[in-house]
Formats: sequence, structure tokens, C-alpha cells
Amino acid sequence: MGSIVACSSFQIDRSDESAVAAKNLAEENEINNAERLLALARFEEARAQFKSFQGTYPQSFYFQSSRLGEAESLEGLGKWSEAVTIDRDVYEKTLKHQPAIAARALYRMSFAYEALGDDLKTLATLLDAYRMGSQLPSEVANAEIPARLASVYGKAGRDKEAMEYLNLAEKGIAKVREEKRDLDQTWLAKTYVQMGTVSTNQVSSENFEAAVEGQKMVQVYLIKAMQMNDPIWSQRGVDQAKNTYLVFLTLLQAQHGNRQLEANMGGSLSDLIEQAELFKPLQGQKVNSFEKDFFSYLQEVRKKIEDILYQTKETMSLTEESQRMNSVKRPGRAKVDALLPEEEKRPIQTPPKIVPTEDPNL
Repeated sequence: MGSIVACSSFQIDRSDESAVAAKNLAEENEINNAERLLALARFEEARAQFKSFQGTYPQSFYFQSSRLGEAESLEGLGKWSEAVTIDRDVYEKTLKHQPAIAARALYRMSFAYEALGDDLKTLATLLDAYRMGSQLPSEVANAEIPARLASVYGKAGRDKEAMEYLNLAEKGIAKVREEKRDLDQTWLAKTYVQMGTVSTNQVSSENFEAAVEGQKMVQVYLIKAMQMNDPIWSQRGVDQAKNTYLVFLTLLQAQHGNRQLEANMGGSLSDLIEQAELFKPLQGQKVNSFEKDFFSYLQEVRKKIEDILYQTKETMSLTEESQRMNSVKRPGRAKVDALLPEEEKRPIQTPPKIVPTEDPNL
């Protein structure tokens, strides 16, 4: 009799285990489907999928992760304040027991704060996420966050810090590529896009120069994403880069009649194009469709800038110094080896140890 009872108990236990396994598999499939929609930039569908997951599996281990996905979907829809609210709540609820999710929430908050124009909180969340780097994927901790910090410091005119973090980003991505050299390269294209993404949501004629400097720090990574020839992330790299140039060009065109501002802004934008074209494939080299699309677009932008600058030159009387500073080719604020193609680089010095300080306003 005892053996029959024992056998029955064993069958019940096996049945319970199977039910749990099936439930876990269903959860994983649903969350993965939502993540795929997010990667495809189908933000409204992704948001709905994440919300559906939360309603179906409120006790799931992936519940807070799904809320992060919802917040990132809101970012894609331009609903930055809503995204920040969710990210902050996720961070507070997971910091103690799920620090990896809390670190991801901090990182995503930095994108939303940047889009909202809050540079102080952008910097603070990035530094906090950097301190929690052990909880993040290697490519995020060692490459993406340093690159984004370089851009933020570049916009603020803090070249020393920008260079230090840019060097860290370069070393970080080299390390990660070595660690993951046997894996599919899609992750690398995605990483490059994240490293090169800078919000233009708050760019105006007043902060135009600063925004261009921030983009100058990291646009190379969008070009590297294009070079990966990945159907999703290389296209995202093209779209991000073209949209950034479109914002800059539109602001320049809006200055019609303000000749001095046209000259200054046009010169800065031309500098940015010249830097990008350092990475243009040489004649005879293999070029993929993403690179062709982007560099063809740059030629269109350059032509429009030159038309504006030519008109400006005809109507302005400039001193020799003014002509030098407002010409298409003018001295940049800083020259960085990490911004050059491999064949033009010099050895990069090891940056000093960085000990970020926590921002009290976060």
C-alpha cells in the first residue's frame, strides 16, 4: 500500500513540475515576442504586448522586466515623461532584490532625461548606472555607458572628461568584441547604435553648437553600426544618423536672414560631416546599402549647407579672422584619436582612473 501512495505522490509531483515548466515557457515566449517587436521599432505593438504580459502574469519573475520594456516602448513613441515614471518606479522596487533590473532602469532613464532636456539628471543616472556596471551586460557597462557619458560631457564643453570616457568606450568595445567573437554580430550592431544615440529632442539655435559637439563624440558608432550590414540595427543606425542631421539642417535653414548665425551653425555642421566622411569607403572598396544610403544623404546635406554659406558669404563683410572661423573648414575644439578611422589613429594613452561622484539632485 505504501508503495502505491509513494508512486501516486511521485506522479503528482511530476505533474506539478510539468505545469510549472509549461508556465515558465509560456512566459518566456510572450516576453521574447514583445522584445522582438521592440527591436523592430514597432513600439505601439510592443507596448501592448508588454501590458498584456503584465495582466496575464502579475506574479512573474519577468514582471518588472516587462515594465522596462513598456517604458522603452514609450520612449520610442516619444512619451518620455511616462517612460521616466515607470523606470524610476522599477528602479525603486528592484534595487534590493533584483539589482540587475534596477541598473537597467537607471540606464534607460538616462535616455528619457536627455530627451526631456535635463542634462544634470542624464549625467547622474549614467554615472549611477556606471557604478552598477557589474549588474549590466558587458557591452552596456564597458562600451555603451562610457560612450554616452562622452557625449554628455562633450555637449557640456568638458573635453577632458569626454576624452577619458571615449577612451574607455573604445577599450570597452574592443574587450567585448574579443569576449564575444564567436557570437552572431547582431548584438554588436545594436551596441554600436546604443553607443551612438544622442537625443536631438531639445536642440535649438541656442544650444546648437553644444549638440553638434555631443554628436561629434559618438557619430562614428552609428557608422560602425551601418558597416555591420545587419538588417535591423544597421538600418536603425542609418535612421538615427539621418534624423540627427535633418534636425541640425532644419535649424540652420530656420535662421534665414541671420547671416552670422547661419555662418556659425553651417560651419559646425560642415565640421560634423567632414568627420563622418573620414569613414566613407574609398573608391573601389566594398560598400553596403546602409553606408551608401547614409553617405549619399550627407552629400545632399552638404550641398544645402554650401548654398546657405555661399549666400551668407556674398552678403557679409568678414575680417580675415572671421572668414577663418566661419569657413566650412575651421579648427575644431578637440581632436580625438578614437574619432579617426583605424588607419589614421595614433596610440591612445591610458586614461586616469575615474571616480564618478553621485549627483545629489537625482
